[in-house]
Amino acid sequence: MKTQPARPGPLARWFELGAAEVDRLLPMEGLRGLAVLLVFFVHYGAQLAHASGLAPPALGMALQTLGHAGVDLFFVLSGYLIYRMLLGRARPYLPFLARRVQRLYPAFLVVLALQLGIALASVSGGGLPPGAGDRAWLLLANLLLLPGLFTITPIVIVAWSLSYEMAFYLAMPPLVAALQLRRWPAAARVAAMLAAVGLMLATDWAHGRMGMFAAGMLLVETMPLLAALARRGPWLDLAAGAAVLLCGGLLLAGPGGQANFLGLFLAGFLLPAAAFAGAGPVARGLAWRPLRWLGNMSYSYYLVHGLVLEVVFHALKLAGPGLAGLGGAAWWVLLAPAFLATLVGSAALFLAVERPFSILPAGAARRPAPAAGLAAAE
Repeated sequence: MKTQPARPGPLARWFELGAAEVDRLLPMEGLRGLAVLLVFFVHYGAQLAHASGLAPPALGMALQTLGHAGVDLFFVLSGYLIYRMLLGRARPYLPFLARRVQRLYPAFLVVLALQLGIALASVSGGGLPPGAGDRAWLLLANLLLLPGLFTITPIVIVAWSLSYEMAFYLAMPPLVAALQLRRWPAAARVAAMLAAVGLMLATDWAHGRMGMFAAGMLLVETMPLLAALARRGPWLDLAAGAAVLLCGGLLLAGPGGQANFLGLFLAGFLLPAAAFAGAGPVARGLAWRPLRWLGNMSYSYYLVHGLVLEVVFHALKLAGPGLAGLGGAAWWVLLAPAFLATLVGSAALFLAVERPFSILPAGAARRPAPAAGLAAAE
């Protein structure tokens, strides 16, 4: 008698994005989970310090510093997926952009509305300009994802990075088509990428973090070589570990500038290389299911976790002086409850908005949705 396969539990039905795992790059989902976990530590430490005036412990300060690399990792993943898609075949520009808008905007608009409502309800105005005209302009600029590219205050604090993502989406298809990059030898494309990154560093470009997209693009070009290297032994895993340690050391030492960028670029290239091309400890660790589930809802988490933390710490501050009374233990005591609160808020946004409207819209429910950086590639 044939045994029927076990039905997936509710968590698997909610947080798995494809029916057949063999068709998906599972470590990429885990990388997105790692990236958003790093970003959590940035805002957790900042909100705790703002609410209590307490300095975090040494480990907390280190994680808050390292956490900024989470956004750079998202840029790498977006660069990899979007460039791979565009290099594979020509795509009509307007449908491509329409899919990007559909992927980014539903969850973003909900969080923008929540953040705007809280700001308008606050006595201080929540940092909004006083005049109606200035508020309307700020709202329009945020709806167009201009903060980040321009000196405009983001209403959703993390929206500056969405400006970088949208600029990348807008620029890459016409660039690939105009330069006829599909006809170039791979070596020529790699040389052009490295030259562009070098020029960016030489000119100290104000938006230099966009260079992290190139690390993902470089992954696409070198994947055959990386796969061959992975078959020869654990070299990619060792190189990825060394690069992550070097990057972390540079970020904590604080030299800033080009040294930090080069460390991030190297780690941003080698860590996904070991995850995607190999089957060693890096790939297996990043395919851990809870980390993948966090990665699959990482866009919702990225958008809303800061707002959830703001509400949590504001409530604790209103509750009385107990927060400051915890002293140096506050960072440790509140870490798990705060993270759990962000998970609940993010899962609600993911299940109510992102999954039905952006990942599996009407007519696409049977098509597995590929993972991506801040948003899915297809």
